[in-house]
Amino acid sequence: MLSPVLCSRTEPTLGAVILTVSGPLTTTDHIAGLQYALSAVPRGFSLIIEMDEMTTLSTAGLRGLRELANTAIHEGVRLIIVSESLDVRANLILSDLDSLAPILHNLAQARQIVAAAA
Repeated sequence: MLSPVLCSRTEPTLGAVILTVSGPLTTTDHIAGLQYALSAVPRGFSLIIEMDEMTTLSTAGLRGLRELANTAIHEGVRLIIVSESLDVRANLILSDLDSLAPILHNLAQARQIVAAAA
């Protein structure tokens, strides 16, 4: 079974960690990688998850993203999810994830939100 590739980079001047997800996001193990990344976000930084290269999103993946968003809220980390795919954004919104974290079209929008909050 394929696993996602998670690549992160820190943008200290922006105060954000950007995590790019490539491949599937379909199991609880896949979400565990995102939870681990969330736990490593420096205090006061935001976490931006970029899903442009994600290939598959399952019901378990959606459920896990909701749990991740709840954890981020509890830990005081601003979580922003970005996908250029209208289908992905629609699935995220239909699962009510947008009530927990902004769902945006591109990384530039996310950078504007994080910069405005800084």
